[in-house]
Amino acid sequence: MRKHIIFFLAEDDLSYSIAAVLDGLIGELNGGVKLSSQRYLGAILTELKIRLRPNPAGRHDTLKVIVYSISELYKESYKPIFNIPIFPAVSLGGYDYFGEEAVDIASELCAILSSGDNLSSEQLIERLLHRCHRIGGLNRVKVERLENQRLNGRNPAVASIYKLVFEELMGKLDRLRLERKIDDVRYERLREIYIKLLDIG
Repeated sequence: MRKHIIFFLAEDDLSYSIAAVLDGLIGELNGGVKLSSQRYLGAILTELKIRLRPNPAGRHDTLKVIVYSISELYKESYKPIFNIPIFPAVSLGGYDYFGEEAVDIASELCAILSSGDNLSSEQLIERLLHRCHRIGGLNRVKVERLENQRLNGRNPAVASIYKLVFEELMGKLDRLRLERKIDDVRYERLREIYIKLLDIG
């Protein structure tokens, strides 16, 4: 079983509720979370690496929580990239959950992590899935996700984001050439730079 949970948030009340729950969790764990983030066109990718309580052997496991925060302007563009119909959503154990159920899952995650139980990441996700089934799962869809598979060493969702950025940049470049603000030589040079920087195959 995969040892991570993925949230897809936008600029709506339910997404804000999930963000507030996760912010509260970070504060409650008090240094037990490592944060990293990257900015993309219309999106922020945040990774939370949560250090779990030690097991009886004294070993610590890590749970990864990935959060994609999407701006309202780009929300529709990102739906096909993430293969989700609405925001907010959460991907967990081969299923996607949407709307209020995504908020419930964030709250359940916080409750489990606050319980003090010595769980591995797999055990934590299994318990969370059990509670999700108990919640009802009216907005649950079974999916095959590729988060851990790599395309040219890159997460497929991130690769799609890079492609979107490239298309946006090329659109601006095309306009500059049409307006005769750059010549063909500079156009091709900038295009090659964009391809190299964004690793577009």
